[in-house]
Amino acid sequence: MSRTACVFPGQGSQYVGMGKDLYDAFPEARKVFEDANAILGFDLAGTCFDGPEEKIRETRFTQPAIVVHSVAVWSVIEAGGIEPAFVAGHSVGEYSALVANGALEFADALRLVRDRAEAMFSAGLEQPGTMAALIGISEEGLEGLLSEAGEAGIIATANYNSPVQVVISGDTAAVEKAMEIAKGHGAKRAIQLNVSGAFHSPLMKMAEEKLAASLKATAFSDVRIPVVCNVTAEAETDPEAIRSLLERQLTSPVRWHQSMKYLLENGVSSLVEVGPGKVLCGLLKRISPEAACVSVSDRESISRFLEGVSA
Repeated sequence: MSRTACVFPGQGSQYVGMGKDLYDAFPEARKVFEDANAILGFDLAGTCFDGPEEKIRETRFTQPAIVVHSVAVWSVIEAGGIEPAFVAGHSVGEYSALVANGALEFADALRLVRDRAEAMFSAGLEQPGTMAALIGISEEGLEGLLSEAGEAGIIATANYNSPVQVVISGDTAAVEKAMEIAKGHGAKRAIQLNVSGAFHSPLMKMAEEKLAASLKATAFSDVRIPVVCNVTAEAETDPEAIRSLLERQLTSPVRWHQSMKYLLENGVSSLVEVGPGKVLCGLLKRISPEAACVSVSDRESISRFLEGVSA
């Protein structure tokens, strides 16, 4: 498994019922959910298992839920002997990756994610904005689109997800303008996202400042496994650099496409998506169709995966 990378999903991968079978089947996973309830002071496990849908889609609950689910899966497969060469996480998934590589203790990571989610939710109320996915637009087309739509307000690229998908973020008027003119700039489709703010844009500056205080008060440790960071799309091992990049992440684009290219160019031939959903495996197919990716998210997929690790 030495040239495998573990990747951890971000917001959008959540679903009602996530983690219930893990809780029932694996003592390691059960401990993660129980610890999370104690750390947060409310029944996050119950929200994951039973919803309602509206609650689990709210940023303040979504982000901790995804990280707890991902760390629960990681706790099981780590005990099974997986040894990745790199880790990476999409947006909030970077915190799951930093638990996996030893940079953060689980309790510290979860407190940071709680503070991050609350800061992002508050920023979305203070400076309302939205996001949209663009399918099939070129770099040149994106540049022209942002320039024209920028006349209506702040707008930026939030996610470089794959060669055929980017996400834009900013003032509602600017994003709506971008969606109207997207086809004229070469996009095949423009899809508004159901989010509570303009994540990974300058409108998150207030959230970035709040998170900076939490990050400063948190201990970071030496890492066991390099993390490929969203902001730079390069591997990092220095704890202080990681702290700084987590702060910048809120107003910087998630360079996921570039991060995956970095992994592939550095000898990684297979990825393991650790956590809810299969979004990251889907993106990898568009980035590198020949690269292998397996999603490990529930009791069945974990058991199947661990059989392969021990074989």
